[in-house]
Amino acid sequence: MKRKICFILIIALPLIFSSLTAQTRIGGFPFFRSFLDGKMKDVEKPVPNNLSAKPGVDRSNKAELVDELGLQLTTKKSEVGAFYLPGYPFTTDDGLKIEFEYMMYPTPGSTGGITDGITMFLVDADRAGNLEYGAEGAGFGYTYRWTNRTLGGVNIEKQRIKGILGGYLAIALDQKNLKTIRMEGQEQRNGVPYFDTNSTPSEKPTKYNTPSNITIRGAAGPDRQDLTSRHPSGSLQYTLYEGDWGYPVLATRYTGGNSDASNLRNEAGFILNTDTGGYEQGTFLPGGIIPPIAQPFDIAGGKRFESPEEAEYRKAIIKLESNPDKSVGGFKITVAVQHGKTSTTVIENFTFPATLTYIENGLPGAILNDYAYVATVPPRITYTVDTPDELVIGFTAATGTETNYTNVIKNLRITPLYGANTANDDITDHRRGPITIRPLENDLGYIDNGGTPIGSKDYLDPPSFRFWTDEYTCLGEGTFEHFVSGKGRWVYDESTAEALFFPVKGYKGEVSIMYDIKGNESPYDDEKFRSSLATISVTIVDNYP
Repeated sequence: MKRKICFILIIALPLIFSSLTAQTRIGGFPFFRSFLDGKMKDVEKPVPNNLSAKPGVDRSNKAELVDELGLQLTTKKSEVGAFYLPGYPFTTDDGLKIEFEYMMYPTPGSTGGITDGITMFLVDADRAGNLEYGAEGAGFGYTYRWTNRTLGGVNIEKQRIKGILGGYLAIALDQKNLKTIRMEGQEQRNGVPYFDTNSTPSEKPTKYNTPSNITIRGAAGPDRQDLTSRHPSGSLQYTLYEGDWGYPVLATRYTGGNSDASNLRNEAGFILNTDTGGYEQGTFLPGGIIPPIAQPFDIAGGKRFESPEEAEYRKAIIKLESNPDKSVGGFKITVAVQHGKTSTTVIENFTFPATLTYIENGLPGAILNDYAYVATVPPRITYTVDTPDELVIGFTAATGTETNYTNVIKNLRITPLYGANTANDDITDHRRGPITIRPLENDLGYIDNGGTPIGSKDYLDPPSFRFWTDEYTCLGEGTFEHFVSGKGRWVYDESTAEALFFPVKGYKGEVSIMYDIKGNESPYDDEKFRSSLATISVTIVDNYP
């Protein structure tokens, strides 16, 4: 018996050692996917609700991985591409930082103007098991689309599309009209009523109907609503169910761009007054919810890119900070966009409301000869936002009817809000001998500063450094050496916080490895505050001096 036991232990030891030195992360933050390796591990694709709602339009999910590009969500008109992360739930007590690079550009060979854009959304985790996305175009796949009651005498009730059931929050990179009231043809959804002297109630307004916006929409209406929408030509009675109402615009602001001749980026910005349901213009003052923008920029870069060195580079940076007073609201939301090398905060410390009033102005007040009229007395709704026990993160991209448009996401990072922050390190044109990289020089750890944590590389814990051979496999703590066959050997020195690469004789080309790290100050030294993955890349060339 003793021999048998010893024999089993001898076999088991290598397995135990292997599990300690090659770990695969399953669930929990931080989260990283490049979408450049042909894999969608832990990523799910939802389906549309009411698949046949729009005759002649294929509403199926268009999300697909494209080699050397990323997760491509759309390429044509009237499309939706969507994905979500059901295995990564969190609560409103958990602060998160969500970062992703994105590309928006006209699909090669197409003509026409800009289209809609990309949305990050949060949904009740209990509803994520059978997630269905909403309307294409200005619905961004998040909100609903209503239709006129009749069209040429034909009932088209079946063409309505519900919004995401259990939807809690959406933050849009909004090229067009997620924010505006929509009364185009048979489509309606609520929005900011930007009426001015150059518009009539049934037309889109002019001055503030800006392209290139960051827009925040709220939660789905949770219950049934019986409403009356009035117009001098008549009135209509509506019974609204979950998915038919809610999703109000909470805040929106224009970022500028080449068309910003009137400096509207510091004028076209509005916040919902949650007591009255009206909208108030932003102050555009430092420290305000809608701060000033010094350098205008377009939400869309307009072309593909490879690095921040290119003017077309775009990265969204969304911070969700837990609000200790849940009676006031949920997260405090900050949204910034990196365009090229410049990062601009667009909306800052917006408090997601717990209770709000909004005007459901997407419902026609009357329909005369199949023509929808904007309600002169639209219904006003007050509701309390139920905070789900857990939330999950998803993304949609949507295009309208104007042009074929490509929307792509890559390098998605999700970390605890004050988790260690890492950045990629590139060494190019190295010529001979070992290479020394100081990867922590452009990284941050945090300390508690009595309210607002502050970050510095000095607050990192060098011994907590870990090598990852790819996005899914970690070499484990304390394993500071890794050999890449035919290329060379990586070594990390915890005493100097330096990474070294020793190429094999005669090797030329590119080699890379990934890493993560933690802070060294409580509470940010906890494992849950570990950084997302960053990449160290070295290119060895053959032009010896």
